[in-house]
Amino acid sequence: MNFNKLVMFIRLGREYGRDIIRGAGLSDTEHGIATFLYYHDQVSQDTISAALMLDKTTVAKALNTMEKKGLISRRQNELNRRENVIEITAAGRQGIAHNIDIYEQWIEKVCSCLQEKELEQFESNFERLLDNALRLRKEALDNKNKKTKE
Repeated sequence: MNFNKLVMFIRLGREYGRDIIRGAGLSDTEHGIATFLYYHDQVSQDTISAALMLDKTTVAKALNTMEKKGLISRRQNELNRRENVIEITAAGRQGIAHNIDIYEQWIEKVCSCLQEKELEQFESNFERLLDNALRLRKEALDNKNKKTKE
């Protein structure tokens, strides 16, 4: 598999949704966070960062912007005062609701050229590839942590 083709595929998907996302007044990062919060409300910044595989600083900047826009609210975690609980506001929920599945719509359109069996096989193979990629990432992180401790 050619990695450049995979990168192009991802870029085409982002290009498809970018105008819609920008029209809603969001950056790609803010859209990702808002979508995550739409389904996983009242979580920490660390949870968002880990789930979306984004740098903590990137998440912090996006959350600051989103808070100023009234899309999210933060409150101190009563059980851990060093942590904030992030919650999507009603305005944030309403703002993301109409374009929450923009990328799912795109992938559905792209995959429409596949027959049902081909789509099932593609999804199965992709799951295997993703599982393997996550395993490789975990191994790399474990090795990095092991070397840091030495």
